[in-house]
Amino acid sequence: MRLTDRTLAILKNFANINPSILVHPGKVLKTISPSKTILAVASIDNEFENKFAIYSLSKFLGAVSMLESPELQFHDSYVVIGGSGSGVTKSVKYVYADETVIMTPPSKDIKLPSIDASFVMTEASLKDVIKATGVLGLSDVAVVGDSDRVTLQALDSKNPTGDVYSVDVGETDKVFKAIFKAENLVRLLPTAYDVSLCSKGISQFIAQGSHETLSYFVAVESNSVFN
Repeated sequence: MRLTDRTLAILKNFANINPSILVHPGKVLKTISPSKTILAVASIDNEFENKFAIYSLSKFLGAVSMLESPELQFHDSYVVIGGSGSGVTKSVKYVYADETVIMTPPSKDIKLPSIDASFVMTEASLKDVIKATGVLGLSDVAVVGDSDRVTLQALDSKNPTGDVYSVDVGETDKVFKAIFKAENLVRLLPTAYDVSLCSKGISQFIAQGSHETLSYFVAVESNSVFN
């Protein structure tokens, strides 16, 4: 099997959410952050036949990247990554981890209890507000609805008199302020998302523009407000 560019991109992104992963047979990958504040689900174009655990996903991806046009052969307890480099045939035997040491997401599909607000977040808006958190040293991102406009804000939610950077992202007839840790949104792949917000403390970011699905469930902070 050769991993496609999309599969590799998803795995690299998932390594930023959880350093480990348990892969199940099929074409769906799931992961959850150690803090349980982000759960990610992606459909990929590779299909895995084995169930296997990778303890260090970044090390595994590094092994794959060492070889030109790598081919993966999966076995019960290890995978052989074969390819070439400098005109010489090479291979890596990468041993699976014990799956009991991997933090894994729930087996059941997650659904939002309710959708109390929604908006579209462009790739440019996401990059813009994340950049602002770094430049201004801010810890949070808020989605704010004032019954007219929706704005994406970089701010420190515990400091009401501090700096705020705002980007207008759409219209709403609702009043709300959904707060996220910036460190969580940094882990999303940069693209456009349909975002649904739930007052029960969870949100869903669904990537636009692809028949393959990519979805993140991200925790909404307890000091958020929905009217």
